[in-house]
Amino acid sequence: MVAIVLSVRTAPVGGDVADRVSVGGGGAFPHPTRVTLLVHGYNDPQQDALASYAAFLAHSGLDGALAAGQVCEFVWPGDKRWGPMSAAAYPFEIGRARESAARLYDFLKGVQTANGWPLEVQLVCHSLGNRLLLELLARWLDDGSPAGLRFSACSLMAAAVPVPRVEEGGALGAAAAAPGKTLVLHSSSDAVLHWAFPPGETAAGEGFFPQAVGRAGEPAARWSERAPMAGYGHGDYWIGAESAKSVLAFLGGAPERTLSEAAIPEHELPEPGAIAARELPQRTPLRP
Repeated sequence: MVAIVLSVRTAPVGGDVADRVSVGGGGAFPHPTRVTLLVHGYNDPQQDALASYAAFLAHSGLDGALAAGQVCEFVWPGDKRWGPMSAAAYPFEIGRARESAARLYDFLKGVQTANGWPLEVQLVCHSLGNRLLLELLARWLDDGSPAGLRFSACSLMAAAVPVPRVEEGGALGAAAAAPGKTLVLHSSSDAVLHWAFPPGETAAGEGFFPQAVGRAGEPAARWSERAPMAGYGHGDYWIGAESAKSVLAFLGGAPERTLSEAAIPEHELPEPGAIAARELPQRTPLRP
């Protein structure tokens, strides 16, 4: 099944959050009962985000798995036209993540399925895209968790979300507990979450140098599953084979299996039995 691009961008680089979700190519959205949304993170222009999605789908085969349903690639303006200084815009992009979540929620709530069943939504998110995910879930909860829409599984990769916000009683604690199941992929080798995230969150007024969920997968009790990605940097998750296969297995796809070749023991047929030559007894001719 071909992935569909859903966008709230007004420009390929930078720009504002659009007032509604547009479907790539201007076509009509189909009527699936299950969708899997890929959500990129901070400072990703549209071209970079789509390239990351392509790499992820190539590694995971998710777009060909029945468990994925309709795969959708979501693009949102989490970047600025500031050139080398774009990374400094992080505190401003949290608000854009909230706005984008609001547009996405309105879109999903309005999707009509083919048979009138509830729309099942699965999400695979990276970096600040996980904040967008949690804001999306918070809107669903605030709206009374309408029965026509349910969030069955969420994969959080390198989550740029402060741990205190998703703890019980935290501002996004209820949202973090809302999906049917969650998988957190984390890495202690992530330099961005180690060095850049704490001051960025502090500048945004969301804590004092808080730890990111994507560093150690905390709080452990909040998530259904956790998996450390040994040696992974912040930009490795979309392009990494290990993360792609972990997500596929989590969503119920068919993970790649390598079967060893059967070793058939060699054996030799027994040599034909040797029949010993028999000597016939000599007969003495009769005398006349």
